[in-house]
Amino acid sequence: MKKIILLYSLALVLVTSSCIEQNYPKWEGSLLEFQDAVVTTPVAGETFPRITVANTVGTVNLRVNLVGAHRASDEIISFSAVSSSATTAVSGKDYTMTGKFTIPKGSSFGTLTVNIIDTKKIGGSVDLLLQLDGNDEIGYNSNYNKVQIRITR
Repeated sequence: MKKIILLYSLALVLVTSSCIEQNYPKWEGSLLEFQDAVVTTPVAGETFPRITVANTVGTVNLRVNLVGAHRASDEIISFSAVSSSATTAVSGKDYTMTGKFTIPKGSSFGTLTVNIIDTKKIGGSVDLLLQLDGNDEIGYNSNYNKVQIRITR
């Protein structure tokens, strides 16, 4: 008899608790973030990671994630070098970049490209801090919108 009551009680609990409707909020936005910022530990005392490359590397490609729904058309995204003590590299001397890249329609990823200039110098390094600026429709995740490139010589 105890087994029947226990089974009946268990069935009653399962039947009455399984029909509760859950109304979780749904986020409809879109944000950008550097893949390297998501998976790499930040530099000590900073909020961004550092990627080290030689000045002979030529091109550095950084993957940018689109967090949100895929877009129906290509999205042109802006990025820039941050003018601060974290950037010691000089545009046109140590690197070149367009300041824009594309996330293709129907994709969750885009590739940002920075061209590293071989200065033929030996020793030392310069740093380039990049930040995602987004566009009119897509913003950026402030926790993962910066990456520093250290160019060694």
